Amino acid sequence: MRGRAWPWLALAVATVGALLAAACLRPVDSASSASDQGISVASTADAVSFHPYKTSDTASSTYQGLVYGGSLLDRDPQHPEQFIGRFAASWTVSDDGLTYTFTLRPDLVWSDGQPLTADDFKWTYDQASNPANAWPYLSTIEPIASYDAPDERTVVVRLKEPLAVGLELANTITPLPRHVWEQLDWNDPARNPEIEAPTVGSGPFLLQEWVRDDHATFVPNDHYFKGRPRLERYTIRIAGTAQIAYQWLKAGEVDVSTFSPGDYADAKRQDNFTVYEWWPATGDWSYVGYNLRQPALQDVRVRRALAYAVDRQAIIDRLLYGLAEPIYSTFAPTCWCYDPDVPHRDYDLDRARALLDEAGYVPGADGIRARDGTRLALRLLYGPNTNRTRQLIATVLQASFHQIGVDVQITGLEWSAYLAALRTPPFAWDLNVGGWSATVDPHWMYQIWSAEGIPDLNAGAYQNPTVEALFEQGAHELDQAKRKPIYDEIQRILAEDQPYIFLYANKAYEGVNNRLGGIVPSPLGLDWNLEQWYVRP
Repeated sequence: MRGRAWPWLALAVATVGALLAAACLRPVDSASSASDQGISVASTADAVSFHPYKTSDTASSTYQGLVYGGSLLDRDPQHPEQFIGRFAASWTVSDDGLTYTFTLRPDLVWSDGQPLTADDFKWTYDQASNPANAWPYLSTIEPIASYDAPDERTVVVRLKEPLAVGLELANTITPLPRHVWEQLDWNDPARNPEIEAPTVGSGPFLLQEWVRDDHATFVPNDHYFKGRPRLERYTIRIAGTAQIAYQWLKAGEVDVSTFSPGDYADAKRQDNFTVYEWWPATGDWSYVGYNLRQPALQDVRVRRALAYAVDRQAIIDRLLYGLAEPIYSTFAPTCWCYDPDVPHRDYDLDRARALLDEAGYVPGADGIRARDGTRLALRLLYGPNTNRTRQLIATVLQASFHQIGVDVQITGLEWSAYLAALRTPPFAWDLNVGGWSATVDPHWMYQIWSAEGIPDLNAGAYQNPTVEALFEQGAHELDQAKRKPIYDEIQRILAEDQPYIFLYANKAYEGVNNRLGGIVPSPLGLDWNLEQWYVRP
């Protein structure tokens, strides 16, 4: 899985194989964007919907951000550990650390000209916090005692207790236009057209047309509080694979695209686009997940043996062309809490075989190990099946594990089928190749290790009360210097328990056509200032 940790902890990339249906407002020729003041960007997958409180994938959040514009605060693009105002002009924190008071900007309006007020925030919070509405991240707002709008420009969030992540917690809500949504069904797209084709927003762009699995086109919001975007059109084209997206980029058919590591060297040689690179502030890392419901994998010696059989550096050098760093626990090197001194299980086939011997798995006549008559045969899933890098990693793992007497069968699935296999009974898998994009603050990663995250976020069903207690302790410790040892201990325990084989932290990169201006690289990525992008004369 590729995810975004809270409030962006999500399973990334929308369903590639969704039905080919169109949600159309005004028709547009998407191919024209390369010849005027509009641009096209490539995506390997489409969104699921525009409902911010019904989705948990990266593609959907991208679409939603264009239309709904975010929340009260932003992370500072050059200093991500700090917050800056977005819809909020200013904010204060009470001396007891419980009450956060935000003053909204005076120039906020919806795209239809109606005022965007604190009441929109309050109404949206009330809907999101209603358990009947099944927000995937409902548990994250449990520490909020009250959420109020005493007047049109004031939002007051009171916590049940002081928390180190209190400001981020108070910044949870992306407002929806109450005057539009209040008359519609929150849950049913058939009774709420705004879920699939929003007409009113507060972000830099508005949806013009969405043809599923083909493209989505957005046009400027004249009422955007930062000013009307300089681009006349922003089209997301669905490539399906990174290879197709890269060919579009090379041919000038799209202006922005990522690509597979195997194309990196070729991309750096091109003269019609520039490759921007950055280490994400949020930490983007990949892993092999264990299904701990399976008896063989409940033995930590087996999990550690498999970890020793993985040559991380070879994967980084040969499959990722050096665009990554090896990791051994749950946080990436860009996190302030990162501990490089956790136990390492670097490539060591002899040690792997010894651990399997110790666990009672003896090689059979065909070389595959067995214990008590049960062969050590594992099913490895990866998704989406269009992801060439994950496919190659799965193939490398299969060969590596075979060397220590473990049989592995590989299955690549379309994205929605992959997620369903991980999340729903009978959980007929043993290993999965996945990844996470975390948050700047490490606390929100607790969801992938907590019992309450099973199975949606904690697909492997790992449970350790000590780890959960440490995450809780870390959230309550307000001094970052004192928080650091807490997260060090979390990393140490996870490295010992080995619920994942932690593989590597990814370097981010993207190709941008040289006809675009206004690009300012940041640890948060490139599109944080999308409204300032422009097409050069």
